[in-house]
Amino acid sequence: MAYEFRFLPDAEKQLRALDKPILKRILKKLAWIAKQENPLRYAVVLHNAKIGDIRFRIGDYRAIAIVDYGKKRIAIIAVGHRREIYGKT
Repeated sequence: MAYEFRFLPDAEKQLRALDKPILKRILKKLAWIAKQENPLRYAVVLHNAKIGDIRFRIGDYRAIAIVDYGKKRIAIIAVGHRREIYGKT
């Protein structure tokens, strides 16, 4: 069973604020990752648990997420440029 991806309201708001080409690129990459047998393979574990559990790299942008291993869900909590994202969460 694959992981289910969800966007939390704050992440959706951050996505809507991005330019259309960047938004499309991020959504396309996350959709591709979600289709993989093990999407966590493409994630990097974050050392600061206050920020989130993992992050996905999409060019200069990052998607920070929390993982529910039991229910196989990945909740995207923040999306943004790499120089700004770590201070937002």
